[in-house]
Order: sequence, then C-alpha cells, then structure tokens
Amino acid sequence: MARLDQALDRLETYAREMQIFSPGAKLLLCVSGGADSVALLLLFARLLSRIRLTLLAVHVNHQLRDEASQADEDLVGELCQELGVPLIVRKIEVAKGGGLENRARQQRFEIFDEVLSAYRFDLIVTGHHLNDQSETMLLNLVRGAGLGGMAGIRPLAGRVAHPLLCFEKQELIQLLQEEKIPWREDASNEDQSFKRNWVRHSLIPHLEAELNPRLGSSLGLQARIFAEAEEMLLKRTRRLMKKVALEQDPDRITLSLPEFERCSRLERWYILREFTSQLSGSERDFFSYNFQELLNLLEAQGSKYVPLGRGLRAVKVYDRLILEADEMPEPVPEELSIGEDRSRAVWGDYRFSFKLLKVLPAQREEGPLQVYLDADKISFPLVVRSRRPGDRFQPLGMDSPVKLKNFFINAKLPRFERDRVPIFEDGSKIIWVTGQRVDARAALDEASSRFLLISAEHMKARPKRAASRVEDRRTK
Repeated sequence: MARLDQALDRLETYAREMQIFSPGAKLLLCVSGGADSVALLLLFARLLSRIRLTLLAVHVNHQLRDEASQADEDLVGELCQELGVPLIVRKIEVAKGGGLENRARQQRFEIFDEVLSAYRFDLIVTGHHLNDQSETMLLNLVRGAGLGGMAGIRPLAGRVAHPLLCFEKQELIQLLQEEKIPWREDASNEDQSFKRNWVRHSLIPHLEAELNPRLGSSLGLQARIFAEAEEMLLKRTRRLMKKVALEQDPDRITLSLPEFERCSRLERWYILREFTSQLSGSERDFFSYNFQELLNLLEAQGSKYVPLGRGLRAVKVYDRLILEADEMPEPVPEELSIGEDRSRAVWGDYRFSFKLLKVLPAQREEGPLQVYLDADKISFPLVVRSRRPGDRFQPLGMDSPVKLKNFFINAKLPRFERDRVPIFEDGSKIIWVTGQRVDARAALDEASSRFLLISAEHMKARPKRAASRVEDRRTK
C-alpha cells in the first residue's frame, strides 16, 4: 500500500477516534508553506475522495522576511491551485521587537477566527504533529503547568483541530518527498534563542539518543492518558465549584473557605484554575507557583491578598476567598467639608444626600447606608474623610469608645477596604462610620427635635476618581 494511502487511513481513523470532525464538516486549513502545513493541505485534499468535506485554505503573509515571505505565499498559491483547494491570502504587518513570535501567532489566529466566522466554517485546522506535542509537553512540564499542561496539544480544542497529532514530522516529510510536493523552510525555525527551537534541536535529540528513541510516540500516548484523566477531574471539579462558590459575578467570584478547605489539594488546584480561567477569559494553565502562593495566603491570619497574573488577584477575607480583577488601587479621596445646607456630595466610591428635618417620617428606613442623626448633637460643617491612626468612636449599643481599627477587625472588614470607608465627623468626634455603625453620641433619643438624614449609595460601576465633589442644591 502506498505511503499516502496508509497516511489517509491513519488520519481517518484518528479523526474518528478523537471525534475531531464528521462527514460534511467545513474545515479551514492553516497553510504557511512549511512542511507540516503543506502535508496538511495534501492529506485533506486527497481525503476528499473518501469523506465529504468542504475545504478552504488560509495563508497569512507576515511580510517579515521580504522575498522569502512572498515566496512562501507564491508556493501556497500554486499548491492550492494544483490540489483544487480554494485559498484566501491575508497580508499583515507585525511590529518587530521582543515577543515577535507570539504577536505574529496572535495576529494569525485573529485572522483565522475572522475568516471562520465570515465564511461560517466549523473548524480551524492546523498541522501540529507528534514532535510539536513533545515540545509542548516538555515546556509545560518545566513551567509547572500541571496535569492539564501535560495533556499538551488537544486533538480538538474549542474550534481549533489538530488532526496530525498521530504523525511524526519525519513521516510527513517522507510523504511529501514520495509525492514530490515541495515546501518552504523558515530559517527562523533554526534560531535556538527561541525556547521551543532549543527544545526541538537540542533537548529532544539528546533525550532520544540517551533515553528513548521513540520519545515522540511515548509522549503522545502519555498526552492522551493525561487528557482523559483531566476530563474526568474536570467533571468532578464542576460539581465542587457549585458547592464552594458563594457568589459569582463577571469580575468577582467569592468562595466559602470552609467548603474549599474540605477539598483535596488536587481538587483545590482544579477549582482555582477553572475559576481564574472563567474570570480572565483565558484558558492558559494555572501554574504551580500560583497555587503555592494561594496556599500560603490561606494560612495567613486576617485579610491578605496575592496577585495571580492575567490581571487577577486572590483575597482572603476571614472565611471567604475572593478571586477578582487586580486593579491598581485608586488614591484615597481627600477630606471633604459638608455645610448645613441641603446638599449632595460624592466621596470616593460613594454618593451622599443630606436632609435636615424637623419631623421624623412616620415610616422610615434605616440601615448601613441610611441613618438619622440628632442634628442638635452635632456641629457643622461636617467632614467626610478616610480613617486616621488612633481614631476612636462609640458604636451605638456600646457603653464606651473603641478603637476604629479594632472595630474594623471585629467587623471582619478587609484591610485593603478600610481606607476607602467614609468616616463622618463634626470636628470633635466621629458621628458615623459609613456602612457600619452610628456613634452613640450622635444617635437619636426621646428628646431629639431636629434630625439629619444621611443617605449613601455605593457606586459599583463608576468612572475612577480621587477628588471629592459637593453639589449644593438649595431649596427655592
């Protein structure tokens, strides 16, 4: 049996076993002109005689290698015409400098996604093979990417398919040679200053020579085992995520620490990896150093936080673990003076309104963000400010003043939130700690005859600001 027929048999079997695509699928082939992608183009063009498929090739010309880039494009055009596969060519410019390889790859896949959606195709298909799998697994092992990283390149990852993972690169080259199909070599693939190239040209040949001449096949089998184990663990993780999550918002997830700590170490890893991926919108792996930092955080006393990368941080708040966006902290707002007039004010994250009343409403609502104070027990102007060292106040219901710091600790208010709590004082004493408690010395009693109503609104979706603002709106 000819090498091409054997390759088609293997491709067809692998695609069926891995459930990569079915007859009738519309496949977008990524063709650079290198041996891997040219073999991909050849195999799928010939597979049309066996399976009903719709094919479209896409070539992205990065214009980084002058005449060589144009030669790549020309070859791909000739091969597609010869094999009867429609082709789309896109030219892009990639700014030179650090991270060039990653930027080029990102732009390529943006184009692939765009074409996939525009033409309503099913899958983006790449020419990654067993050698690529070996490189990926070894790099992920060194980076501490965990079980998911050791699963390497998946046969089907979302809308991206890798059906050539059942072939070694040398097999693809031999196939092209036998079929007399030309391909292009990219000199940058020999540059061992790139980590992947060093793994390809130095590390893997050494491992094959000294330990296992069939390293690619061995690692490919291990990747399949790791992927199956990963899928089994993910099913369990999704059940556990429902148990440990107290609140889930697009930019914040709050976990119950008691429930979370009942999980095994491996289960915790998966729970955190899935939640951080959910928040960041990235499927990049959750690395071992992230996990160890989180374990250290859980052992810390009080409220602490650690950055997780990808724009996220983890915050421990007593019996809760919060995963959220790691934004740069806003400056603490300046002190703000409030006159006796009826007015509105904004301080930090809060909007306030003030009303002086001679009669209490028959039905009134009071709570953490709305209070009635005895206007005769306070003196204007009021001051709204952040906490200060040594602050003391007498919470309503207590017989004597307490340190504000101790009050916040007992209220389990996270340390990083304490500077942004509006503190109201009248020059001689604190009268209200917003969202917490009124001072007993400003509270209503049976003799109260004038009343100050302060209403607060916490602005969750707000433009960032550090300055304070007062808007006087006098009664006409």
